[in-house]
Amino acid sequence: MDNKRKKELIELLNKLKEEKLKEIKQNALDMESIDNFQNDAGDSVDAATNMYDKELHLDITEKNKKFLIDIEESLKKVENGTYGKCEKCGKDISVERLKVLPFAKLCIKCQNSLSNKK
Repeated sequence: MDNKRKKELIELLNKLKEEKLKEIKQNALDMESIDNFQNDAGDSVDAATNMYDKELHLDITEKNKKFLIDIEESLKKVENGTYGKCEKCGKDISVERLKVLPFAKLCIKCQNSLSNKK
């Protein structure tokens, strides 16, 4: 992978990182708002809706945290020179795949073979 492409992908990873951090912060604010509203909830329907909303925000936050971990791991791989290499076969992951999923750990061939086993 040439330096220009690598730089583009690093910028993409950093942009995704910022977006996920903002989403996590917003979810925390939303959950705080739900907690405050829950104290004012008038009936069981409101309470059930609040519980559902809170669980949804928790799920979104957990998924965003997972994305952040994957992004951080990819940025560390850039530092140690292993970014863009398949963790299974060691071959290069296509730039096209990395543009779509910049924290991909497997090349498409290995990912497909893993998916077919399930």
